[in-house]
Parts: sequence; structure tokens; C-alpha cells
Amino acid sequence: MNIRLPQTVLLLTAVLIMLPGCAPSATVVSSSGGPTIQQAQQEPYACVKKRIAVKAFEFKAAGGGSGEVGRGMSDMLANSLFNSNRFIVLERENIKEGIAEQDFGASGRVKRETAAPIGEIEGAELIIRGSVTEFEPKCKGGALLIMAAQQACVTINLRIVDAKTGRVVNATTVEGRSDTVGAGLVFATNPLPIGLGGWAKTPMETAIRNCIETAVQHIASSKL
Repeated sequence: MNIRLPQTVLLLTAVLIMLPGCAPSATVVSSSGGPTIQQAQQEPYACVKKRIAVKAFEFKAAGGGSGEVGRGMSDMLANSLFNSNRFIVLERENIKEGIAEQDFGASGRVKRETAAPIGEIEGAELIIRGSVTEFEPKCKGGALLIMAAQQACVTINLRIVDAKTGRVVNATTVEGRSDTVGAGLVFATNPLPIGLGGWAKTPMETAIRNCIETAVQHIASSKL
């Protein structure tokens, strides 16, 4: 299933479709009106939040890029899932730091009442794995490409795995594109993570952010 983002970027939390009986009060709106993302995040959410972990994305695209691109995009997805207020997002890529702190607390060198106890790390119910299959700063236009019509393309394959059974419970392909006209594009205030910073304030940044927002929309609407 291919998910293509419309040219008008929808607000992230406004497009989250929730489980029956658990729909937020925000409705689907375009960027021209309706609640802001910050307002939508503050709305109460009565449903049980799934514990979810995001693994570092593999980079399999033929164009320019590296493993840092995959890790950067998975970091953005984890942050966006947390900010959607619909999931309990668990740290896994740097979990060794937490384990080391627990081991240190158990060594007897840490004040007992402040030591991180062993056996309290939460387990994930869902694991998200992904791969970047397209990462093209100039996906159309060829030699005649000009800034006024430049388009960038990003595509990721996502798999959602049930941690209890190991079964893949959902799989999809998410595509983000960016059409820029002149210099009027407004970029998000949060900076891109390491590995993606070189694409800041370019059509590729827009394509990346559109792809991540569409991925969050899909995950939230999967009813897992």
C-alpha cells in the first residue's frame, strides 16, 4: 500500500485516526486553519497507549546517503510518535546507557534510595522496523531542473512487529515528496537530527518531514 502525501501538508495530530470510541476532538484540517499541533497534543487521550520501540532504519536507497540517514529518520519517527501523545515510546537504540546505570546502582557505590533498580525496564508491545528505499534530492526535472520547480523524494518501507509473537502485523510503504515554489517554503522549527542536517532548508527537508508525518498518521490509524 503506497501512501502519497498531498501537496498541502496536514497537521500531524489532526490526521491521526484513532480506535473506535477513542477519537480525539480535533478534526482533520489543513494548515490554513484549526488547532495548532501544540493544542492538539494537549487534548486528553482516554485510550490505552501501546508501548512502542523504533529500531534504526536501514539505508537501502540507490542515491546519495548513508546509515546516518536511516538513523536520523528513525529518530525523527520516534520523536514524532512521542509528540503525537498516542504511544508510550521506549528507548532501545541507546538502552545500554540505562542498563549501565542500573548496574552501577547495584554496585553499592550509589546511594541506595537514588539507585536505578534492576528489572524495571518496560517491554515493548510493538516494534517498528524500517528501511529507506528512496532518497533522491532531485527526483524529477533532470538537467533542466530549476529551484522554482525542484522536487525531492523520500520513500521508506515500514514493518510493525508484535513483540510477543514476532509476527509482522502491518507493513506499508510511505512516500514523502516536496514541490517548492520560489523561497516561500516555511520549515519546521525543530532542527534535523545528525545525519540529516546537511539537508536543512532544502526541498529534501520538506520531503523527509512529510514522509515522517505520513508514517505517524499510518501507525496511529492501524488499530493495532
